[in-house]
Order: sequence, then structure tokens, then C-alpha cells
Amino acid sequence: MIKTIFFDIGGVLISIHPDRTFEYLSDCIDVDKSIIKKNFPWDAHNSYEKGLLSDKEWYLAVKDSMPQPCCLKELDFWTAWKLLLGQEKRTLEILRHLKSRYSIWLLSNTNPRHIQDEIDIRYNFPQLVDGAVYSFDVHCRKPDKNIYNIAMENAKIKNPEECLFIDDLIENVKAAKNIGINAIHFKSYEELKNELVSLKLIR
Repeated sequence: MIKTIFFDIGGVLISIHPDRTFEYLSDCIDVDKSIIKKNFPWDAHNSYEKGLLSDKEWYLAVKDSMPQPCCLKELDFWTAWKLLLGQEKRTLEILRHLKSRYSIWLLSNTNPRHIQDEIDIRYNFPQLVDGAVYSFDVHCRKPDKNIYNIAMENAKIKNPEECLFIDDLIENVKAAKNIGINAIHFKSYEELKNELVSLKLIR
């Protein structure tokens, strides 16, 4: 029996717009957006989401990855970083519905700036959940199986069959299933609702 449901954030509960970030950076440093996307330091990004880089180090990693000399100012970078996050999705309606019967948690690869400056301030869903596991707090990212084990431990789940995980990235869904967690690959509000109905979690 499912007792706890974990939601991913980006792509599931809120829209994400990486192109808005790349476009803003392009305007700031007068470099074509395609070059910014090609040069973007994803390894450093993953380290930032694991809490292994400070905010300053993350900004410098992006600046250093661009064609040099690069004139990117830190204030402009953080403005671009905010643009990544969009509006809350209709999925929030499902979360609200499930909350009356299940423990609801967040399980997200994310970073301190987005959580402290955006997520906790701009959106409704953080006030509706029972807890959250963020990659930068626990020093590992999905699809590393350790983050799922940490999430279950924090939510006091003894058996993986007792929880459901919802994510928009198939590799994260497969990783959850590999350790026995029920998981749904999020594609749309309608498909998620239908899958939850088929699992008899909602009517």
C-alpha cells in the first residue's frame, strides 16, 4: 500500500525554461546563444547541485566556460539563473488532492539559490508538502540510488513499495524502480491523472 508520494519539482510542479537563461546570458555578454549552450559547464552544474560548489564558484564556473575574455557580471548571472524557473503547473491540483490521503514529499535535483530565492518565496507547493529532499543538502543527485534511500529514510518509509515517485526524466524513474519504488514518468497532467486513477490513488 502506498503511503508516501514524492514529486520532482522542475518539469513536474513548475515549468522550466533553460532557453530564457541562455538568451539572457547571450544578451549580457554578446555571444550567440548556441555557443553558450555548447560551452555550458554541466559537470560544474552537477557539482553545484550536489552542494560541492558555492554560489560564487558556480557563477565563476559559468563565466570561465564562456569565450574569453568574458564580461559576465555576477548580478546579471543570477538574473539569468532566476529566469530558468517558470510558472506552477496544473499538477499542483493533483498534489492538493493527494495531500488529504498521503504524505507528500519533494525529491529534487536543485540548488540553494533556486530554493532560497525562488522556490520558497514564489510558489505555493512548498507550503503543502510534509518534507523535502534536495540534492544540494544530501550531496547526491538523481539517478544515484543513494538519494532515493535518503528520501525514504527521511520520510520514515521502511519498504520501497510504500512510496510512489513522480519525475519527468525517465532515467530518474528507472532508477527508482530499480530499488523497488513505484514510479511514474510524468508527461502531462492528463496522463498523470489517468495513471493515478489506474493505481486507485485518486478517483
